[in-house]
Amino acid sequence: MNPADNLLPQGTRLNNLYEIEEHIADGGIGTVYRARDVESGDPVAIKVLLASFSRDTMIVDLFKREAKILRNLKHDALTQYYVFAKEPTLGVYYLAMEFVSGPSLHSRLESGPLEPEAVYRLVQRLASALQAVHDKEVIHRDLSPDNIILQNSDVGQAKIIDFGISRANTGGPTIIGDGFAGKVNYVSPEQVGIFDGKVTARSDIYSLGLVIAEALTGKQIDMGGTQAQIVEKRRIVPSLDGIDNRFRPLLEAMLQPDPANRPASMAEIADWTLGAPLGRQMPDKTVIRTSSPPPEQSALDYEAPPANWGRRILVALSLLGFAGLGAGGVYFIVGQSVPDQDQKPVLVAPPRDNAPEAPTQPTDLTPDDGSSGESSGKETSSTTDDAKNTVPDIPIPDNQDQRPPVNGNETDINVPPPITPQQDQSQEALKPEDRIRNFVSSYQAGDCMYLQPVEIASRSAEIEGFASRTPPFIAFDSDFTQSQGFEAKIQVNLVSDDQCPAVAFLRGTPEGNAKTELHLDMQRTVIPNGSNMAGRISGYDPTTGELGLLYVGSKGEVVNLSPFLQTDNGGAGFVVPLSLKSAVEETGLVIAMVGPDVAQSLSNRSEKQASAFFDNLMQEVAVLRATATTVKVVP
Repeated sequence: MNPADNLLPQGTRLNNLYEIEEHIADGGIGTVYRARDVESGDPVAIKVLLASFSRDTMIVDLFKREAKILRNLKHDALTQYYVFAKEPTLGVYYLAMEFVSGPSLHSRLESGPLEPEAVYRLVQRLASALQAVHDKEVIHRDLSPDNIILQNSDVGQAKIIDFGISRANTGGPTIIGDGFAGKVNYVSPEQVGIFDGKVTARSDIYSLGLVIAEALTGKQIDMGGTQAQIVEKRRIVPSLDGIDNRFRPLLEAMLQPDPANRPASMAEIADWTLGAPLGRQMPDKTVIRTSSPPPEQSALDYEAPPANWGRRILVALSLLGFAGLGAGGVYFIVGQSVPDQDQKPVLVAPPRDNAPEAPTQPTDLTPDDGSSGESSGKETSSTTDDAKNTVPDIPIPDNQDQRPPVNGNETDINVPPPITPQQDQSQEALKPEDRIRNFVSSYQAGDCMYLQPVEIASRSAEIEGFASRTPPFIAFDSDFTQSQGFEAKIQVNLVSDDQCPAVAFLRGTPEGNAKTELHLDMQRTVIPNGSNMAGRISGYDPTTGELGLLYVGSKGEVVNLSPFLQTDNGGAGFVVPLSLKSAVEETGLVIAMVGPDVAQSLSNRSEKQASAFFDNLMQEVAVLRATATTVKVVP
């Protein structure tokens, strides 16, 4: 669909409050306009949800909450949000905010570097603003020269636009900024999966350091390249050749690869004196984390009354963003439109505490290992043309014939089956947490529904589910409440019918034990066409076997992404470029697994469709644990 077909014409009035003047930019789920306040005549920026998203009440609900949180971010260097409303005649939802007139820092640097004194003023202003953001438990995650607007071309009036908002520690909902999604050159080491992949406020400190260095030289520090290069360049402090010596102490501290060695807060940076040393932080020996959600994020965890199933099921849709006034937002989400279904799937899998950044090649996303052209003999037809047009292209890494490295020696172990109420103890003797886990694992809802606990406590539960229809979630929500005596938070992932064999596979894998607890964390779940899909696998003992990674398209095509895995002591990260072959959005299912010889078995598979692929995989490989999430690739 041509974006111009959805543009509001000049002169359109919204609630008779704002009048559209001109189109500014397009984002993943909406459009940005310059408008004027009808009463005062003041310019405003208007973000309008696309019609397809405006019909989804849960997305609108999250958008309302985003507006509420962002209105609480008060600082002169932050774009101010005014109003969230629905235009009754047009039936569109929109967000009105401060209009910032001026070039982006990126545009300004095209004409040359800033003077050192101007950069110093910029550092103080941006760091002060970001400290205010961090005080509200918000992390930007996509700082870049594109996301900094020099109002009236004055660095003293610089403003930061568009934010990614994330939960700490848990897999709760994530609201993202815009669909441009974190630019690879400015992401921190933890965003690409190294140093435990835990993204905190110190991630913004690293990104701001790269922005400052570029402002001083007028040239971007080269932090891009292949997935291996992107990671390796972040294992050392980048070269600061050509940087004014007075800024070197600051940048050397901000660009430390290990976040524990960077300044503890943006306040330290804002208070820094030009030319003064800035001591590196000693690595923390003890980290104490609160078990409760951050104060500003807690609004995302509770649905507004009246209570009903739609509001009780917490859909973690990391997609509340637009194109900012020339720049973008940050992270990873899910959502899907499945053909021939009345209900719009809203897939979700929010990141936990640790997540990194950035699939492009033929419909066959499987690395060409020399056997991909062979038929398994069990498939009766090839992928349809429609399927080929909806699957993202994924380029094949140079080491496609290599199995992902595994730390430690491979050993065969016997993993005990999950404990059920009939084993060794009665239902009454179970701990509340075990009782809840048993209820979830034994819940019968058909082959195309899989439920996995995310966070379980005696009187709280966060559960992620995958199914092809909404009614099973409604039934489970009711059954869980009746059985356990409280309501669970349920992350809903709606999949296509062609992805159901993958869901059945997940349902058939063991729950594992302490050595095979598997976490799959994505940096973003809504990925603009041509951007990178990045994530991290953690929570397992490498001696239990090999890691495997798969992508299952909405038409059931299976692609082996295991060659993209880069292992380290804390797990494995991956960065995979994605590009669509058509203007049709694609929702994929990403599956991580661990088991003896998993990587080798996946590389040898010739089946291309989910049904044959997973039927044979379950018969041939002893998968010890598997987990999944969903991602959405948008044109």
